[in-house]
Amino acid sequence: MEKAAKRNSFETRIHEIDLLRGILMTLVILDHFLNILASYNLGWAGGKVAIEAGTALEPYVTIYRLASLYWDSLFRQIFRYIALGAFCFVSGISCAFSRNNWKRAGQMILFWALIFILTNILESIRISNGLDLGIRTARVDFNIIGVLAWSTLIYCFVQNKQWRWLLAITIIALAIHPIFVSLSKTSWGQNAYVPFLWEPSRTVADQADYMPLFPYLGFFFGGALLAKFTYSVNKQSYFKRYEWERPFCYIGRHSLIFYATHYIILIAIFSFVGLFI
Repeated sequence: MEKAAKRNSFETRIHEIDLLRGILMTLVILDHFLNILASYNLGWAGGKVAIEAGTALEPYVTIYRLASLYWDSLFRQIFRYIALGAFCFVSGISCAFSRNNWKRAGQMILFWALIFILTNILESIRISNGLDLGIRTARVDFNIIGVLAWSTLIYCFVQNKQWRWLLAITIIALAIHPIFVSLSKTSWGQNAYVPFLWEPSRTVADQADYMPLFPYLGFFFGGALLAKFTYSVNKQSYFKRYEWERPFCYIGRHSLIFYATHYIILIAIFSFVGLFI
């Protein structure tokens, strides 16, 4: 019965949405893995001082350099923007299937608030005790969870209105993004703390995994707009289903759990490995 239920879930859900979300979440995990890989191997190699002095230990310094090539590359900057935009777009489409978007928004806002509180507490403990977690900072004030949470809440107010509302919000959210980018580059912007609009200087608020509300709110509502003419009309898949999709669809169905746990698990694994190095 349990296997039949799982198979039925795989066969009855809009599989292409779960598939895309699962692939994107896999890429997020891989991105974070390479970041942690670089950070820990830098420490195991002896740090940047050892690298500059030519006394860094192998193979850790080589692994650090290879991982850093990706992390510091223009490719990552562009691909991250595309991947996060796609994730928000797919999440906007998903709102068409939610039985209660108000409840969904409330749950995500609580989850975002929990991340905000716990990571700030962890960062405070890390600084006061001089702990090295292999990362620059543990503080996460506003990330993709915050973006999706507040985007879903805004969507709740217009979900039953005409598609023109969705189009208007999409255009406005994308259009005002350059304004906030310009403001963030001013001396006032670098010293102003407005977590959902832009990232301030690290001296004001050093954060990890930062993501502003704009332009991603526009991508979210772009997905909701597409769903208005497609999945909201015919709540069925438009593409053929294949068996190889199953693992990605599983990740996509439980993307919130994977996002919430993967970083902690990766840190724990690398910290455990570090005990033997």
